[in-house]
Amino acid sequence: MSARHKLNAAYLHGSLIIAGIIGGMSQSYLVFGITFAVLLVGNIQCGDIRLNRYQTRRPRRK
Repeated sequence: MSARHKLNAAYLHGSLIIAGIIGGMSQSYLVFGITFAVLLVGNIQCGDIRLNRYQTRRPRRK
């Protein structure tokens, strides 16, 4: 398992835990689902979860 896969899994598990806490506090599966979706999309948007292998690769220096 590569470092990228481990980081993606860590962010995914973190999102699940936070969504679970918020959903549990509100006692609502709907709130859990919405919170999880928002956290997941936010992590993908800011680049914490990298879906594409070449998405954030920087060009080499000469």
